[in-house]
Amino acid sequence: MIKEGASIEYAQKCAEHFNSLNSKLVETICKGAKAYCLDFMEEVGGDVYEKMKISVTAETPALEMLKCFRPQMLIIEEPKDKNRIGYQLECRCDWEIEHGMEIDIIDNNVVYLSSFNDYSPWREYVTGEYNYINQI
Repeated sequence: MIKEGASIEYAQKCAEHFNSLNSKLVETICKGAKAYCLDFMEEVGGDVYEKMKISVTAETPALEMLKCFRPQMLIIEEPKDKNRIGYQLECRCDWEIEHGMEIDIIDNNVVYLSSFNDYSPWREYVTGEYNYINQI
């Protein structure tokens, strides 16, 4: 999805970036997803475990989380500084079916990972327990 004001050229750069994520960034995303999943399961418990493709525990290797979530939409909002690459991903995840997961990436860094709230990747991020990227 390209938000108003974003150019096709900028959206193409973001798509190319997403299609070539480096292994370090993928591992960071997986670690954040694992923290989010474990916290959510602790809060909700019950049948969430039954819906998971794998059993997620503190010992689960982070990259195993790739079996539990899927990006559904790449959302582009062009920044003032056109030399920067940033976008958000809306993901479906096994543990939070209602809200899914949002991953915001700027310049090869994950700046936000939590339930999907449609935050702009360019907003000022507040550190806190519900931005699971802060827990890794």
